[in-house]
Amino acid sequence: MSETRLKNVSTTSRELGKVSAGNCAHQEYSRTTKAWFVWGIAGLFYLYEMILRVSPSVMTHELMRDFQVSSTSLGVLASFYYYAYVALQIPCGLFVDKLGPRKIVAFSSFLCVVGTILFAESGDLLTAQVGRFLIGAGSACAFISCLKVTAEWFKPSQFALIAGLTNMMGTLGATFGGRPLAMVVNAYGWRQAVFATALAGVPITLFAWLWIRDTSSNKTPSSQNINQQASLSLSQSLKIICLNKQIWLAGIIGGFMYLPISAFTELWAVPFLMSSYGINNELASTASVMLAIGMAVGSPLAAWGAEKLQSYIKVMKLSALVTGIIFIAIAYAEIFNLTTMFILLFSAGLTIGGQVLCFTCAKHNSEQKISGTTMAFTNALVMMSGIIFQPMLGWILDLFWDGQVSVTGIRIYSHSCYQMSILAVPACLILSWFLLKFVHETYRESHTTN
Repeated sequence: MSETRLKNVSTTSRELGKVSAGNCAHQEYSRTTKAWFVWGIAGLFYLYEMILRVSPSVMTHELMRDFQVSSTSLGVLASFYYYAYVALQIPCGLFVDKLGPRKIVAFSSFLCVVGTILFAESGDLLTAQVGRFLIGAGSACAFISCLKVTAEWFKPSQFALIAGLTNMMGTLGATFGGRPLAMVVNAYGWRQAVFATALAGVPITLFAWLWIRDTSSNKTPSSQNINQQASLSLSQSLKIICLNKQIWLAGIIGGFMYLPISAFTELWAVPFLMSSYGINNELASTASVMLAIGMAVGSPLAAWGAEKLQSYIKVMKLSALVTGIIFIAIAYAEIFNLTTMFILLFSAGLTIGGQVLCFTCAKHNSEQKISGTTMAFTNALVMMSGIIFQPMLGWILDLFWDGQVSVTGIRIYSHSCYQMSILAVPACLILSWFLLKFVHETYRESHTTN
């Protein structure tokens, strides 16, 4: 009788074990599905803000005509986005940690909508600048929010993958802000096109507020680390960072290496290609997007290359030097046909993928307890390239302008003007290659500690 009871108890235990395992599997599946859903909304906002960021590049002539400004003033207008974006990088890191991504993404997307509407309805340059400033302020938390969601909802081993996918979302946004937006601008005018992008942000705001959740039921070690880092005050963190020359070098070099995106692709690529090949803004925007797509592919390849060469610095040096050479060729566009230019732009994006390693260098050259603030500080330095070089490339255009104007009073820049302006990009890439000689290699130390 006792043996029968033992068998029954054993059978019951096995059945309960199967049920428990089934419940755990179901809970894990449900949590994983929810994690991807939450990240998807945050990623959608990042995609959206990238459309807004690059949008001026497909309407340069229209903006110069309506506001009666030179290329220098247009560069300043576009860079107003970066004034807010850069200034808010470090505060955004603190806001996201304190308030959570739900409130931050919802408010940020709403601010982008307000700024975009103001930009679309602007009747003067000052109002347009305020609109771009608000768009930059709303966009500042986009990438950081995606990383926060990743840290809270995914396993630490998945962080690199999700960060790569987040970068891909940004690239898709840059793509949509290219030819598709140019087609809308040509069909309906730049104001109607910009207003349409404003309306697209409304559902993103609602989705973020209704469906993003700040934390997962199962906290990951990464999120615990972030909370531990919060114990150090901002002033203490910044003091440590500002005294670290390696972090400054990593950020400055990263900014120089980001110029193909921040200064060229986001503003001057389209008018440069239109002038060089006599094509419309739709086709020219397609060409410039090739560089962004190349970078999306090149970023993970750079990480793979660092593993093969066992060096971050060697990959970044190779990336800066090769991209600089390619950009010299791009500046002399008259030598190549449009198909070859497409290939050159994609190749430049592919090789500049090593730029993302500047964040790795900064992280490994700082203390773990301030790694979050270090990333925000480094990103602020990188994004300053847009503030400085978007207007600077426009200033170079005006410097070499030969006095030609269109019937509507817009300045006409020759190919040689654009050539001199674009050559500033490879000059900075070569400078970054030189500065990399002073950056401490941390590959072996980082892999030893891991």
